[in-house]
Amino acid sequence: MFKYLLISSLLLSTASTSFAEISISENISPSVKSLVNPDIQRLEIPPTPNNMKLPEFGQGIIGWGTGPMGAEKRLNNINKEDVEKLKTQEVTLEMVQTWQKFYENETRRNAANPAAPFRAHLMKKIAELW
Repeated sequence: MFKYLLISSLLLSTASTSFAEISISENISPSVKSLVNPDIQRLEIPPTPNNMKLPEFGQGIIGWGTGPMGAEKRLNNINKEDVEKLKTQEVTLEMVQTWQKFYENETRRNAANPAAPFRAHLMKKIAELW
């Protein structure tokens, strides 16, 4: 009888504990705050040479790699010869300046885009080397 009572109470306490955990976890809802400033409108995606896909343009032509580290690396090593090569790939100064404005806007609009400031500076440097 004692065994039966002990097992019953253990099962009951386990069930209660599980129910309590489920109830608590169901009531907790994460509060996710957006890092996008709703007061700043996103600009249209700027043009690319011959309407090429964005990765082909950014990673292939401009060479900003992926993420903030790739853009920072390119910012630190781009030179006049690289810019001369861009000119032969149908990249225009107007295109570079439009991308610069786009990423400057993204820097202000979306704090969750860590590559945006580096890409904005990179495009500014390309324009200066033009």
